[in-house]
Amino acid sequence: MKKLLALAMVVGLASVGFAAESIYRGNSKDAKDLVCTYMGGRFYSDAARKNQIYHHPGNMVSKEAKATPQNSIYRLMGGKIYKGFSSAKPDCIATIFETKTSKGEALAAKVYEGFVVVRDVKTAYDKATKTDTVTAFKLTGDGINEIQPKVLFTIDNNKIYRGDSTDDKDCLLTYTGNFSAGRLLFMAIELTK
Repeated sequence: MKKLLALAMVVGLASVGFAAESIYRGNSKDAKDLVCTYMGGRFYSDAARKNQIYHHPGNMVSKEAKATPQNSIYRLMGGKIYKGFSSAKPDCIATIFETKTSKGEALAAKVYEGFVVVRDVKTAYDKATKTDTVTAFKLTGDGINEIQPKVLFTIDNNKIYRGDSTDDKDCLLTYTGNFSAGRLLFMAIELTK
């Protein structure tokens, strides 16, 4: 009986770990608005997960079956997305800053244009919801001088919005499940085109 119970728990946990997440156009969760499905480091154009469109195993994104530095279209590093496999400051497209997190997943974030350094971050932890919320921070381009970079996207409540907005009319993508900041940054830059 104990072995059967242990096996059932393992199978249940494994199925949760491999659940597919769906990404929809706009403020919708209708099948006709499905942009793609994500599972196991891969984005698929269909709900059946037969047609892979991106491989995003970690810090690289490729349109090939396997992402390598040679075929990478984006590199994600330190909350920043770069063209190709570069890590040069001029090749930085955008920076994501998580404003609310829970267990390593981004619940809310801002995506700034270009290379941005976030400093002097102060957070508050809520024990009841097990979330960290940023209460104060400074944005710089060089780590010293404060700047006001353009906000490309706002991420909140499983939605990606245009600019510094959370208005339904500015909603570009709606997604199920939880994603890390790197995957959300990729989704905002590539899937909202």
